[in-house]
Amino acid sequence: MENRHAPPGINTRSETAAQSAADLEVLKEIDHIYFSPPSEFDAARHALETAPSPPDCEAIERMFTKLKRQQQVVSGKALHLISQHRDNCDREFAEIQNIRDQLSDTLETCRKARERLKAASDHLTISTFVILANVRKRQIIKRVLKSLELLRSLRSVEKDVAELVNKKEYYEAIQLILNSKKAAAAHKEYTCIADLATRLQDTLDMTEEKLDSVLASICYNFDEVVFKKLKKAYDLLGKTQAAMEQLHMHYSSAVNESALEAVKPFSTEVSMEMKFQEMCQAVPTTKAPLCLLNLCENLFLVMRSYYLLVNWHIKNEEYLPSSGNVFDIERNVSREYIKQKLKAGLVRIWHDVQAKVSTFLKSSGLEEFPFEKFIQMLGILRKLTQVAEVFCGDTSDMLTDFIKTQSLSYIKNYHRGRMEELKLFLENEGWEQCPVKTTFNVLNLQEFKQFKKYLNSVKSDAVKSTQSETTSSVPSQDDSLYISKYFTEKTSRTPFEIFRNENVTNEDIFGLEPESDDTDVSDDEPDELRRDFVEDSDQTVPLSPSKVKETVIVTNTTLSVLRNCGQYLQISRYLPQLALEVIMFMNQLFDYYFYAVHLFFTADLEVSSATLYSAKLNSVLKRITNTINMATEDGLTFECPSVPNHLDMGSEENLHGCSERIVAVESVIFLAKQFELLQPYLESIVAPHQRMILEHFKENTLAVVVDLRMPVYMCSASKAVDAKSALVAMSQVRWDVKDVAVEHSPYVDMIVRKIQVFALRLENISARVTLNCDVLNSVWAMVSKFVVHLLVEGFSNATKCSNGGRGLMQLDYRQLFVKLEKISGLKPVPYQEYVDRYVKAYYLPRNELENFVRERTEYSVKHLLALVSSSCENKRDRQALTAIIESKEAN
Repeated sequence: MENRHAPPGINTRSETAAQSAADLEVLKEIDHIYFSPPSEFDAARHALETAPSPPDCEAIERMFTKLKRQQQVVSGKALHLISQHRDNCDREFAEIQNIRDQLSDTLETCRKARERLKAASDHLTISTFVILANVRKRQIIKRVLKSLELLRSLRSVEKDVAELVNKKEYYEAIQLILNSKKAAAAHKEYTCIADLATRLQDTLDMTEEKLDSVLASICYNFDEVVFKKLKKAYDLLGKTQAAMEQLHMHYSSAVNESALEAVKPFSTEVSMEMKFQEMCQAVPTTKAPLCLLNLCENLFLVMRSYYLLVNWHIKNEEYLPSSGNVFDIERNVSREYIKQKLKAGLVRIWHDVQAKVSTFLKSSGLEEFPFEKFIQMLGILRKLTQVAEVFCGDTSDMLTDFIKTQSLSYIKNYHRGRMEELKLFLENEGWEQCPVKTTFNVLNLQEFKQFKKYLNSVKSDAVKSTQSETTSSVPSQDDSLYISKYFTEKTSRTPFEIFRNENVTNEDIFGLEPESDDTDVSDDEPDELRRDFVEDSDQTVPLSPSKVKETVIVTNTTLSVLRNCGQYLQISRYLPQLALEVIMFMNQLFDYYFYAVHLFFTADLEVSSATLYSAKLNSVLKRITNTINMATEDGLTFECPSVPNHLDMGSEENLHGCSERIVAVESVIFLAKQFELLQPYLESIVAPHQRMILEHFKENTLAVVVDLRMPVYMCSASKAVDAKSALVAMSQVRWDVKDVAVEHSPYVDMIVRKIQVFALRLENISARVTLNCDVLNSVWAMVSKFVVHLLVEGFSNATKCSNGGRGLMQLDYRQLFVKLEKISGLKPVPYQEYVDRYVKAYYLPRNELENFVRERTEYSVKHLLALVSSSCENKRDRQALTAIIESKEAN
């Protein structure tokens, strides 16, 4: 009962965990109806209604205790919640008090307004209120009109933007859209403006797509004015870097599209699914050069556009001072990014161009091209590498290596064809002299026209250096200026337009633009002198062969070899890397020609060749023989030419083909002189360590060609005198006479008559072949050489010989040489010491004779044995010298 009067609250902070759990159980036992609002629920009545029946004190006491306990727990919980939300309650009360104060101020304001309105109604007229009402309406209407104007302008933005874009006012179009979006965002209270805001974003997206399409068109034809407007618009959008990224993608696409558009008209099969490589493979070989030209022109337009883009950025680059401002720093970073991007783009675009051209070349079948078309393609590619040098400073290693590989393969096949052609020409050559002017040289040929300025003055090192630079694949300063003109000038022309001219020459291909050369003497010559080969028609009276000093003896085959060499050098001008290979091919042409002449015109050589062939000549012939029919590392094999049957080599009337022999040998000598003329230029286009190869060929082959005169001319000279009849006539002479004769032997007159006939027939030959002093002297020298050997052979046949006989021998050969000197014009007659030395050896004492037989190797064993047999009366001496000669032969 004491607990009944306990305070209703419970300090929950001091409650234990067990008490909290007990309170929770008590709360769960409370009937929910006790929580109903007081207006709807009477607790006392409910308690009475639920009291135990029949009434019992203990039951009522228990009911009271239970309700009391429940009331205490509920009160305690309520106090606990109130204490927890006391701060919020205080704030709410403060807010209520603030509202009460504001209401008081509002009431006061209304009271004052009513008082002033009352005063106004007492003192002002009704018209004044009308004016105020109209002013208020005016302000409302102005706001409505402003809103309507905004709506109207927003509705016409799409049309205005389209007009501005068509006028290429991109900055103004973007600015109009952004301003409209800003205005729409400030008036979101209008439902229609909210819808327009979505349409403005769509308009902005469409405008950006239009800007992107205009940006793509820049790749084909850069317009400084249009690009400046585009950049300003992208700057306004804050997408400068993104636009630059997109522009580079457009340039890559432009390279691909330009390549496809260039090849498509020339392809036999075109479909949407075809790739570039497949399209290239469908281009016929006959159309490939023109297709390559079209491809390079299209790609150049893309390169020029990018080049102008880079130059524009360099000229309009804005340098901002480092002020520490965040915006300035960002702009500088963006500028540097764009600069690096543009610089890298130069090389990337060039690599894309190289890839397209290389793909086309791989599929074009270069090996099937005619040489002129091949050279034209090399010229186009040379221009392209010059363009690359100006465009990005790249040396085009990838393209150059590819061209080198393809060109080497082509020229090997071409060289094989030229060698087969040379074999055919040689086997069917008539060996007749071509009528050319006496000043003719290799520079008169059309194939060497572009080499004139390099071959006129080639001895100074400075000129050689200039030639090396000119013939290199890297463009010279003049070339760079020439190519730069096409990059910078506002023109639709390209460096490749020169190849559109059907009359273009190789000089035009490999040089700069065709310009008139005032120093070219040939421009002042009459028309008839501009032909490659001209007869000397100004000579009304032909000169005697012995008085002609300079002649040019060439054949059609000689000219063919020179033309081939000119064509080979055209390739070396473009690709110095192949210069040595090309020169070796030229040398093979010369070797083959040289070998064929020797083979054809020494096949009937009937005399001993021991004294006719020099050591170098034998070495050259051996080297060439080993080369022919021997497969090289490149698989090149050349068949030995067959000796022709159409040549008349047995007739005495033409001195056994003497004219053909002269033309053949002298044409080889002329060819060697032209190679020597080209030698300084050839040395200038090869690497320094390769010049030894050229020098070796010059010293050991070109310099030896003159030695070919001896064996070839000996074939005709040896038939000038009938050796058998002469030896028979000499054998009938008595060499054992006691007295010295005063008249020469009869065989001398016979030999002289044969020589006179030979001279007359040689004079007839000079009517068909222009014989100069060197040729005549060489022919007569071989006649003299044959005669002296014939005399020694006849003298050695004498079994008995007295001093009188030896005197007769001297009289005979001296008389013979006097006649030969008058007939031939040789002063003195060569090789006569060969006879004189042999005859005088008969008078040598024992010791000197022994030295003679030991040292003189030019005489045969038979000659030396005859000499010893006739001059040595002492048998022992004769046997000793004979033993020396025989041992010498054995060794």
